[in-house]
Amino acid sequence: MEKPKTPSPLAWKEKLAFLWLVLFTCAAGLSQVWISLGYDVQAVPEEAYRPPFRLMQHLLGTDQLGRDVLLYLIHGCRTSWLLAFPPMALATLVGILSGTIAATLGNNGLKISLGKLFLSGLLLLALFYFYPLFQWSTRQWSGAFQFAVYIGCALMISYPLVKVSQKSFFKWGNKKVTIPVDEGLQKIIGIWATFPKLLLLLILTLFTPFSILTLMFWICATYWVLPARVSRGMVLQLQKESYYETAQALGIPFKRVFTHFMWPQLKGPLLTNFCFAASGLLGIGSTLAYLGIGLPADVPSWGKMLANARFSLEAWWLIAFPSVVLLASIFSLQVIGHKFSSQAKA
Repeated sequence: MEKPKTPSPLAWKEKLAFLWLVLFTCAAGLSQVWISLGYDVQAVPEEAYRPPFRLMQHLLGTDQLGRDVLLYLIHGCRTSWLLAFPPMALATLVGILSGTIAATLGNNGLKISLGKLFLSGLLLLALFYFYPLFQWSTRQWSGAFQFAVYIGCALMISYPLVKVSQKSFFKWGNKKVTIPVDEGLQKIIGIWATFPKLLLLLILTLFTPFSILTLMFWICATYWVLPARVSRGMVLQLQKESYYETAQALGIPFKRVFTHFMWPQLKGPLLTNFCFAASGLLGIGSTLAYLGIGLPADVPSWGKMLANARFSLEAWWLIAFPSVVLLASIFSLQVIGHKFSSQAKA
């Protein structure tokens, strides 16, 4: 019987990378606490362009508006963290679900009646056409609650229609059609993967208001493709193994097969992709902020700091400190990604 493989010990650079990411996450959480308590970045014009390491209250100096650079960097940690980790985690989850479902159902595993398919399309069309009118009539409600109420009303209306379509006088509504889930996902992935991610984000953010939540949504909608492709390929490969056929013959639920047999094989490539994609998102988020796209003007960001430093090159600390923090975060994620990659290959 083979001994279980023990993970190799962490090298000094990997320990340093983990430590940096822990500090990065703690700074993001600290910034959130300060914002909730009302301690935000304050502009003091008479304190503009203070050099670093001269005054304790401005240890890293001040910018062109007199804002403390250290406090601005900490608040920028929150923005970078929110644009990298939560949307990438959600995109990975969406990719795992879509890739696994497509590999499991294949091209013949999903059958739906024509009546339900027709009414589903009609419901989507109604949502697209009538939602602006519904939004105008309920302007005093919050956006999320308003949309939830609208979806609930639409479902309440469509459910009886679905039931009626199943009656005998709707003969066409009972006919089943096969939806090629796997082929459809491959075509969507093929189209979506042709666009460069930065260009796609630039295009998508132009049609929506600038906010962190909106940008997080578009990042999730852009980065789910590679996890879906990895999950689909791995599941298709693992379905050819003998244990999968044995589990099907014994009637073991797919959920248990996935968690006990498939997930240990999937987590290595997915964690590697997560680390490298998150490191790329740190750079893309700073690039969008540098260009003034996607984020509101009052949201601190390392990219905005670098953009403002263009107009005062003699203030070297406005370029040095955000660049060091950004590069250290990117390199730390890449070091950890290489660690996961080597463990997956072992």
